[in-house]
Amino acid sequence: MKRTYAIKIKSSKLLKTEEQIKEVEDRIKETASECKSVELSDEGQIATVEVEKVEDFVAALNAVVNVFRKIDDKSEVSYKFGLNNN
Repeated sequence: MKRTYAIKIKSSKLLKTEEQIKEVEDRIKETASECKSVELSDEGQIATVEVEKVEDFVAALNAVVNVFRKIDDKSEVSYKFGLNNN
């Protein structure tokens, strides 16, 4: 199961390189073992998380929030229905 989240971070904190994106994806997966996969796009402003069971989304979302709060303490993670139409 996959869900996609929108992330608001300061423009100066955007993930500009593939290495930065990979590092953050890995940190999220390390933080929440429930995450089967994590894909960041749009300079880290879109996160797609895959888990096995619906209840695993809680831990996955907590991991996304915690990792991005370390990048930008005012970051916001939100579920956007338009991103999850598939």
